[in-house]
Amino acid sequence: MNLNVHIETLIIALVLGHFFSGILGIAYMIQRKRDITVYTFLFSRLFETVAWILIGLRNIIHSFISISIGNSFLIIGATLQIVAFLTIKNCCTNIVKRFYVISTIISICIFNLVSLFYNMESMRISVISIIMTILWFFPIYVLLSDKNSSVLQRVIAVLYGVEMALLIFRAYIGIVLDESTSLMSRSIYNVLFFLCLYLIMLMGNIGLILMAKEKSDFDLINAATYDELTNIFNRRTFLLHAKESILLLSRRKEPISFFLIDVDNFKKINDIHGHFSGDMVLKDFATIIKSQLRDYDLFGRFGGEEFTVLLPGTNEKEALEVAEKLRKITEDASVSVSTNHTIKYTISIGIVTVIPEESTSIDTLYKLSDNALYMAKRNGRNRIEIVKTKK
Repeated sequence: MNLNVHIETLIIALVLGHFFSGILGIAYMIQRKRDITVYTFLFSRLFETVAWILIGLRNIIHSFISISIGNSFLIIGATLQIVAFLTIKNCCTNIVKRFYVISTIISICIFNLVSLFYNMESMRISVISIIMTILWFFPIYVLLSDKNSSVLQRVIAVLYGVEMALLIFRAYIGIVLDESTSLMSRSIYNVLFFLCLYLIMLMGNIGLILMAKEKSDFDLINAATYDELTNIFNRRTFLLHAKESILLLSRRKEPISFFLIDVDNFKKINDIHGHFSGDMVLKDFATIIKSQLRDYDLFGRFGGEEFTVLLPGTNEKEALEVAEKLRKITEDASVSVSTNHTIKYTISIGIVTVIPEESTSIDTLYKLSDNALYMAKRNGRNRIEIVKTKK
C-alpha cells in the first residue's frame, strides 16, 4: 500500500533537523568550549546532515558519491552520536573508542563491498540497517543494564531499542520485499520508517541535551556532597546527615557513637614522602574505613587528616569493638608510593557514646571526642580513647 507522502519532504526534514541541531550545538559550544561531548555531538550532526543531503541527491549527483560516501558519512555520524552518549555515561573508555573506530572502518568497508559486488538497493538497505543495529547495541545495553541509570536514560534506551527493532524489520523486508524498501518508495513501510527516523532524530537531540544537563546537575550535587580526594562525605554533608540521625535516635532513645579519627604523624608523611604520597595515604585510609562500615553509618572528612564516623544505634561496647577493628586493619595496611617503597601508617581514635536528646549537638560530640583523641595522641598514638559520659 502506497501513501500520498513525498519521501523527499521527509529527507529534507531530516536534513533541516540535523542542521539546526548543529546550530544549537555551536551556540552551546560557545559557552562550553572544552566540552568534548558537545564537539562529538556537533560533528555527528554535521556528518549526518551531509549524508542525507548526498543520499537525497541520488538522482542528481554521481551514484558513488550519493550511495557510497553518503552512507559512509551516515555510519560515521551514528558512531559519533554513540560516542557522545557513552561519554556522558562515563563509559567511553579507550577500549570502547578503539572498538568503535575499528567497527566504523569495517562497517564502511562491508557496505561499500556490498555496493560494489551486489549492487541491489534492497541489499544495501538491509546491510546499512544491520550495521546501525550492531553499532547501537552496546549503548542501549549499557543504559538498560546499569543499575545507576536514571529513568531518563532508561527511557532513551527503550526508544533507541524500538529504532533497533525497526532496523531489524527493515533489513528483513529489504530481502523479502524489494520495492517496499526502495529509498523513494511511498509504501507504508518506508513512510513509517522515515517518520520514526525523524522522531528518533528529535529524541536523540533532546535526549542528549537532557542527559548532559542531568550529568551536570549530578556533578554539581556530587561536588557539594563529597570530599574530592577521598570521595566520602565532606564536612557540610556529614553534619547535615548527623543532625538528622541524632534527631531520629533521640526519639527512639537509642545510643549513638561518634568517632574522631586522625592519621598519626601525617605531617611527617607529607614532609618525607611528599604531598602526593600523603594524598594516597588518605585515599587508602578512606577506602579501608568505608569498606568496614555499615551502609547507614556516616563517614566524613572534616579537614586535612581528620575524619569522623557516626554509628547510629551503637553502644559503648560495640563502638570500642568497631574502633579496634578499624585501628587494626589500618595498622596492617600499606600504601605503595613507588616500585620499591611502601608507607605504613596508623590512626588514633577518640570516641564518645551517648543516648542523644533533641538538644544534643554535633559540636558537643566533636569537642568530647576531640578530648579523647588528644589523650590517644598523648598516650602514644595508634590507640583508642573513649570519653566517659554521665548516664
